[in-house]
Amino acid sequence: MVNTRAQPVARSRVAEPKFDEKELYELAEKFGTPYYLIDELTLRKKVSEIEHAFTEFRGAFRVAYSVKANFNPSVIKTFVSEGIMFDLTSPGELYFLLRCGGNPQNVMYTSITETTSEFETVIRGGVRHIVVASYNGLQNLIEAAGKTNTEVNVLIRVNPEVRVHAELRGSVRHGKFGLQFEGDEKDSAFAVLSKILSTPGLRFEGFHFHLGSQIEDPTCFAEAVEKLEVFILNTRKVLGDFSVNTIDIGGGMPVSYGKHVPSPSDFASMVVPHLNSLIESIGNRFTLIAESGRFLTAESTILVSRIVNTKRFGENKYVYIDAGYHLLIDSALLRHEYPVEVIPDRKSSEQKTVLVGRLCDPLDVFPTSSRSKLGGAEPGKLVVFRDVGAYSIVMNMPFHSTPRPCIIMRDALGNYVLVRRTQTIEELFSQEGGDLVGN
Repeated sequence: MVNTRAQPVARSRVAEPKFDEKELYELAEKFGTPYYLIDELTLRKKVSEIEHAFTEFRGAFRVAYSVKANFNPSVIKTFVSEGIMFDLTSPGELYFLLRCGGNPQNVMYTSITETTSEFETVIRGGVRHIVVASYNGLQNLIEAAGKTNTEVNVLIRVNPEVRVHAELRGSVRHGKFGLQFEGDEKDSAFAVLSKILSTPGLRFEGFHFHLGSQIEDPTCFAEAVEKLEVFILNTRKVLGDFSVNTIDIGGGMPVSYGKHVPSPSDFASMVVPHLNSLIESIGNRFTLIAESGRFLTAESTILVSRIVNTKRFGENKYVYIDAGYHLLIDSALLRHEYPVEVIPDRKSSEQKTVLVGRLCDPLDVFPTSSRSKLGGAEPGKLVVFRDVGAYSIVMNMPFHSTPRPCIIMRDALGNYVLVRRTQTIEELFSQEGGDLVGN
């Protein structure tokens, strides 16, 4: 794998996303609410946590950022400066990475649709490491490589079909992602590997798997590696010797959202001994890649909203804010219990506080974690949602013709920088086709 690691910004300061309450109010007055606030040092700290966790691995190790979690250019540029790799799954993500100064040789491209045109686009964009997950996808990649006269390094996405305890499981029997190891059909890892090894212009690179998101028990990684080892050794008996240069174990390292979860060190302590044993077993000191989207970004970001109304019903106090689940979609889809607090007053509430959004939808009620502090909620005060940096920004919806809010970053020097301005209602109207002649 090509490593073009830049010198990272020093992480001497403790990178915790703590913000001064006075500054949060000043930002609210300047930019309005709601707004997102990203802490750059937390992004860098998360990279360091993963790298430190895997120091016992005996080969080269690379962190890969899954851009789908948050493609704001300020986030991508931060990770580019860290010299890590990038997990991409669309030409649009590649466009963002290249515009942010990223090196396409540090890309692991994993398509879901695997069309010829998509492969051709990313190859022409400089990507050379591509993951395939179907026989037809491989045929399309062969065609795209031929059209561009380019040698491509190919990884096979496998589905180890192991038991996974996770919020979202990626390894299920006959699931959407990856190939089974064996089978009579062409859509098996064995058949695809055989085709790669016999096709000029393709270079077999290794294997990739992704077990899920918010994984609660890392033992599934050890089981997946063991099944991969058996497959490699058995397949070599049939196809002859072949090198394994890269193994990508995907993501899944969880964010707490207020409860105890395994750390990157917990994951590494479970899987690294099996990976080191795999090196000895197959005789290849491969590069190990661990992907992350949620873990790298979630804790870096808060959403700041303002209380606009309150209402009392019996034992409940309803607190209305000027944000809704269209800005934190996982609160509705996955019932994420984000840690929430009212500032500046955190006194205990005599009534049960129900936090609700500004959408005309009964689902727009925010689950809150045990870390939440909602006492003293009154109109005019601010409400801060923590750990919202993954998947919330990329899934913003213009529900009720609501423009997207601004994004601010606190950079490594402590400066507050506007990295996405608030969308105007005129811009939203135009983007929805309001200025087209037909309308």
